[in-house]
Amino acid sequence: MTTRFFGTDGIRGEFGREPITPQTVLKLGWAIGTILRQQDLSGEVLIGKDTRISGYLLESALTCGLSSAGVSVSLLGPLPTPVVSYLTKNTDAIAGIVISASHNPYYDNGIKLFSRSGSKLPAQMESDIETMMTKQLDVVAAKNLGKVSRFPEPAALYNDYCDSLSHSRLDGRHIVLDCANGACYRVAPEILRKKGANLTVIGDRPDGFNINRNCGSTNPEAVQAKTLASKADVGIALDGDGDRVILVDEKGNLVNGDQILYILAMAKKRAGKLRGGVVGTHLTNIGLEKTLEKENIPFVRVQVGDRYISEYLEQRNWNLGGEESGHILNGADGVSGDGLISALDVLEEMMMSGKSLSALVDGIELVPQVTRNVRLESRTAPFASFDLNRFPKTNVAKCNAAKQLGKDGRILLRPSGTEPVVRILVEGDDIDEISAIADQLASVVHDEIGQIAAGA
Repeated sequence: MTTRFFGTDGIRGEFGREPITPQTVLKLGWAIGTILRQQDLSGEVLIGKDTRISGYLLESALTCGLSSAGVSVSLLGPLPTPVVSYLTKNTDAIAGIVISASHNPYYDNGIKLFSRSGSKLPAQMESDIETMMTKQLDVVAAKNLGKVSRFPEPAALYNDYCDSLSHSRLDGRHIVLDCANGACYRVAPEILRKKGANLTVIGDRPDGFNINRNCGSTNPEAVQAKTLASKADVGIALDGDGDRVILVDEKGNLVNGDQILYILAMAKKRAGKLRGGVVGTHLTNIGLEKTLEKENIPFVRVQVGDRYISEYLEQRNWNLGGEESGHILNGADGVSGDGLISALDVLEEMMMSGKSLSALVDGIELVPQVTRNVRLESRTAPFASFDLNRFPKTNVAKCNAAKQLGKDGRILLRPSGTEPVVRILVEGDDIDEISAIADQLASVVHDEIGQIAAGA
């Protein structure tokens, strides 16, 4: 039977536990390379990574696996995920790989794969790779081994790309930038300073262990405090691999992915550049949906995960979608979600309109939401394959809570696709009521599911 490795965002787990072990990642590299050779693709595979200490070891394992299958590799070093996506699409690369666990803590790591078009691998190719993983590793002859090289100045190419998208200067703007001690720690400050911003940078001292620790888009308290203390115009918090962003306005208020989508949708609509409508997920705040409806902008929800947003955008030829977490996909500007480019888009709208960030989000009123995460004892991956329907007490509690909320509220329980947790979201008009419901659901989930292995 084929083992399932891929979750909603590549392969992810705790380093040292399957599948994030040197031996499995080496074989994964071989499987990827073998599939690519079967497709008669010739060229290099690009490999980038974030700043986790395990990234160096996994990079070596992947490189060995690919080379053993006869596929050459070009190493990018620490770079944001969207940069790898961009370079894969715009060079002669046959695929791109990012070694990253995104917003997870340092002891996790993962593998994200991109096709030569810069988009996430199609499900069929993931399935083919998983099938290949069950076969015996067969090394090519020495004369056919893949070569390994370093890509020359990849950040400079991305810098030029950002310049081509955002033409506004940022002179006179004070910006606080939190790089999450991750993959953006060099490239993001360089780009913003080049545009003239007066920059205060935090989270730019990675040591292999501090990625996402008390910083970045998942812990925005640091950038909030710094933005207020320095009286900055805006704060920008990226995540560990740079594909997400959360903003802070001049008053210290958080501006999440739903609000960023609203700003970009309105800007595109005014400029006549919005194709179709906006794509969100089941987690998208209903306040965004209602606001876009008033503006006659179509809105659809898809499954949680940027790959589903990307697929819908491509199918319908729409050009804007994203998640509340700050993962924004702008179909006109790139394939992969890009936190820095999303921030640049908002900054350009601020400069063009002359409005503050708080003024740009005045037109949207979000409905209160609360979230709870219940951690599973096992760290078996992929986490998204965990079936919540097998737990009667949890489902009864969810049904009862839905009845209590009625038509004015919404409840979503789901296994995370990236971490060993069950995520709970409750949405409604009364913050006290939805908080109590979320706490009750979390208690039931913890008692019934929390100690049960995720792979059970």
